[in-house]
Formats: sequence, structure tokens, C-alpha cells
Amino acid sequence: MPTLTEVAKATKKKKDIKLVGVDMYIITEEGIPKFDDIGPFTCEFISNRGTKVWPGFVSPDLLMVNWYRCRFMATRDITDAEVNAFLDALTKKGWWWSAAQKLWNYDGEAGFSKAY
Repeated sequence: MPTLTEVAKATKKKKDIKLVGVDMYIITEEGIPKFDDIGPFTCEFISNRGTKVWPGFVSPDLLMVNWYRCRFMATRDITDAEVNAFLDALTKKGWWWSAAQKLWNYDGEAGFSKAY
């Protein structure tokens, strides 16, 4: 007799999973980073301590730290190899990054927050 886990696995609908972007955590003492498009990636927004700081208005009273989350979305279908090339390109341009988080869509729905 199959276990509940085996039945669940056998009947679970397979989701269409698609890599659509990457969140980069950039460390800089130069203020809000500015990026040109890099390969198929374009910067959508930048936040600092959970507050969007680009694009748009930044209050002069906002206490920012030197660690920025930069969301890069793909302008076309991408692969893991292209994400790796993107990381290399950022490094070669002199950006110091601490972490990268791939962004995925599941059956066309974002599997990541859209806080902004």
C-alpha cells in the first residue's frame, strides 16, 4: 500500500518554473548605486533597509546603510549560466556584492515579493 507521501508526489501537478531575475545585495560607500543594463538584465528598483530609494524620491531624513538590494529583471528568457555571467560582469565592473537571490515564476505567478 502506497504511503500518503507517495500518493501526494504521484498526483501533484508539475508547475512551470521560470527564472526571471535576480536580487543582488550590493555593498558601497558611494551612495545609491547606478547601473546600466548588463546583458539581459535591467535594474528595476533599489532599496535600503526595506525602503525603496530608486527610482523616485528619497527623503533626506532617511538613514541609509551601505548595503543595497538591487532587483534586476530579465528582459527575455534566461539561464543559470547567464546569471553567473551577470555576477561576473558586476564583479568586473567593480561592484562588491554580498549575496544573490534568483527570482522565479511558478505557473506565471511571481514566487518573490513585489513590495514596490
